[in-house]
Amino acid sequence: MPRQAKHTAAVSLGAMAAGFALTFPWLDAGAVSLLHGGFEAGLVGGLADWFAVTALFRRPLGLPIPHTALLPRNRDKVVRSLVNVLENDFLTKESIKEKIESILAPDRLLAFAEQHLPEMARGIAELGGYALRNAPLERLAMLAARELRAALARVDSAGALRIARDEIVSRGYDERALLYLIVKAEQLAARDDVRLRLGAMASAALGNVQAKGLMGFAVGAFAGFMSEDRLGELLQGAVLSALRDMRLHGDHPLRLALAEEIRKAVVGLPDNEAAVRWLDEAKAALPERIDLEAVLLRWFEELRGRAESFIREPGFASGRLQPLLADAIARFRERPESLTPLRDWGRARLHRIVDDNHSRIGVLVRENLDKLDNGTLIAMIEQKVGGDLQWIRVNGALCGFLIGLALEAINLAF
Repeated sequence: MPRQAKHTAAVSLGAMAAGFALTFPWLDAGAVSLLHGGFEAGLVGGLADWFAVTALFRRPLGLPIPHTALLPRNRDKVVRSLVNVLENDFLTKESIKEKIESILAPDRLLAFAEQHLPEMARGIAELGGYALRNAPLERLAMLAARELRAALARVDSAGALRIARDEIVSRGYDERALLYLIVKAEQLAARDDVRLRLGAMASAALGNVQAKGLMGFAVGAFAGFMSEDRLGELLQGAVLSALRDMRLHGDHPLRLALAEEIRKAVVGLPDNEAAVRWLDEAKAALPERIDLEAVLLRWFEELRGRAESFIREPGFASGRLQPLLADAIARFRERPESLTPLRDWGRARLHRIVDDNHSRIGVLVRENLDKLDNGTLIAMIEQKVGGDLQWIRVNGALCGFLIGLALEAINLAF
């Protein structure tokens, strides 16, 4: 288009020059004289406008005429003026912030979200996958382990024992523990090896009895009459009978006595310095004993693998995320005020970006212009506005021609 306009301007100037030259022989004819005046004025107007347009970019005909090649000679001034206009007139902080306010209007935000719902769902899925793949799990495991150690250290051991005590007492775990021990003791006492062991122990005890007279004779006779197996059977039966009575009768004296001792031990746990000290030592040793960081790292890796598999499922974005986003948008439409915190957050950060980077608009413009030499810059400007400038030449020639006709007609009239 600029080249075509330049050609048209050259043609118009050439036409004026040709008309001016061809009408010279017939100046005595009134009509020809009128045309000659028009062509003369059109030639002057076309040349004047050619000079003016050319002088903007270069020296006309290469001659060192003052006040020509205005753009190359005043490049810095033009750039400063352009930067000043952009920063202080066109792209001011206030205008940019006003544009941000209009963009952050709830209706526009929701309409934009609805219009780009599939893209948003895919973008969130891709962003989630990228975040999972690049998550620093080792660092996360280290931080989590450190926080867990600190949390364990802050746990009040006496307080934890009080909680344990209250749970044991309220739920009757002490009574259940005693009953469990009685049942286990019954099972142990009913074993054959225990019976043999009891018989051997009783026989050894009888052999060690030191008695004289009739008592010694009776003990010796009893020991000779009873074998180890028989002694074990008698003792096993007695023990099993006592344990069975304790299990079946809640008011058994021995069971009550044992229950009371267990209850005292449980109730006294928070005040038991040995128990508190043991729990403190267990808390301190637990992370190293189980290699807490390695455990957490394996757990995080397992969670990441599951999450990545879940995200990679076909239809995750369209079938899972998109309905969730649509539901969220519908809720926001019902309660637009719920968008206020999000809008305030976005507005504050965008305004801060504008405040921190507004001056970079001019810097960016200047940097980009400085990359261009004069020839490239002039060619770029001529490419964008050269066509309009060339039409100035055409209009100058035509207007000059018409004005010349008018002036010559006045001369002829008078």
